[in-house]
Amino acid sequence: MAWDQAPYPVLDGFVQEISLDDAPRVIREQKIDCIYGLFQEYDPRLFAAATGAIEHDISTLLRVLLLERQRGAFDAPIVRHWGFDIHQLDPDVARALDAHIFCNREKFVYFTERVSRGGAGLADVFGACKVLSFLDSDRPMEEFMNDDFSPRLSETDGEIHTVCIGRPFGIDYLAASRHGIHVHIYGNNFDDPFQAIARKVSMNGAGDEAMKLRRFVHIHPTLQTIGSSWSEVQRTKSRWVREFSRYDAGWSYIGNPLPWKPLENRAAIPNRLSTYVLAGIPIIADRRPGFYRYHEPHRLGVAIDFDGDYGGLRERLESEQRSRTGAASARRERLGYSFEATIDSLVGVLDRARTEYFARGHAVRTRFPASEHRRIISFGWGVPPARSTGRVRAVAGAWIRAGRWAVRMLGPRS
Repeated sequence: MAWDQAPYPVLDGFVQEISLDDAPRVIREQKIDCIYGLFQEYDPRLFAAATGAIEHDISTLLRVLLLERQRGAFDAPIVRHWGFDIHQLDPDVARALDAHIFCNREKFVYFTERVSRGGAGLADVFGACKVLSFLDSDRPMEEFMNDDFSPRLSETDGEIHTVCIGRPFGIDYLAASRHGIHVHIYGNNFDDPFQAIARKVSMNGAGDEAMKLRRFVHIHPTLQTIGSSWSEVQRTKSRWVREFSRYDAGWSYIGNPLPWKPLENRAAIPNRLSTYVLAGIPIIADRRPGFYRYHEPHRLGVAIDFDGDYGGLRERLESEQRSRTGAASARRERLGYSFEATIDSLVGVLDRARTEYFARGHAVRTRFPASEHRRIISFGWGVPPARSTGRVRAVAGAWIRAGRWAVRMLGPRS
């Protein structure tokens, strides 16, 4: 991931890995209360094969479990937690799940809205499920929300210092520098921030303003922790408060930086938002009513509105420097924005799923009416085209290559 939030290496030594063949037996013998499919997958090896071959992708794993449950191998509910960046969906599997947790309401709206209105048209997939919930679980741990706050840079030089964690989407560096706004950029382990800045500046024409850019744009080493051990993650993330609290505000996404469909774009959750809250700083929020990334900072009381006017932004940042209202809200809200703060809500949904599941008769709750042909819906740019065109079926009369989603019909499972 471009900017990981969760401390994945902490799981080392605490997770029992089992094969798909052994899973039904382990679920039964260990009296597992609930199967919980977590969030989203980024590794292409977890995607369904376009050839029709049955591989160990996420949908196949869940499909096999549903078939085994129908056969009587175990008796427990199966729940899926849908993150923002979903690449694929098996409608048969999704329709048979016992609860759905969405990262936010905007994602649910995108999934269920009609295609003619910009949605994915999957209301029939999710509509019959009685247990639906909304929870973003991609939050930092409390452990890293220490009180190691730093003095702000602006307290020393009297200027305005902002920070962008991750890719600097949509920032006009020339306009920011002209209005005396420093931009400090912490990249990730994937994108070159110098190239991103150069592309943006070359479009606007830097010319004689190169010196101004040199003064107001600052590139810092990444504090990303991909591939690190747990002890390395702890050392790095324990610095987050000390490092990022030096700034007056943090930049969210500006504009529409990635090629998402408009309705799906409303659901985007920049991971950096929770990092800014962790550090106790307000968020420069692109003024986009109806977008999660606009309303969430406002809900927390940490938003500094931005509508493309850098002069107006400077005035609002100066006001924040004087009042520190947004910073105070961020510090007040940050423990409630930790991963630990989501646990009770998550367990509550799983309990509801069990209650609803066992309220039904055994034959009803374990039935899995799978279609003869396996159908995979692929979302998003970056999804590889099917390698076996003979298995591709039409969506509204055509394979939509320019669109944001398509349906692949795969052969029946042997």
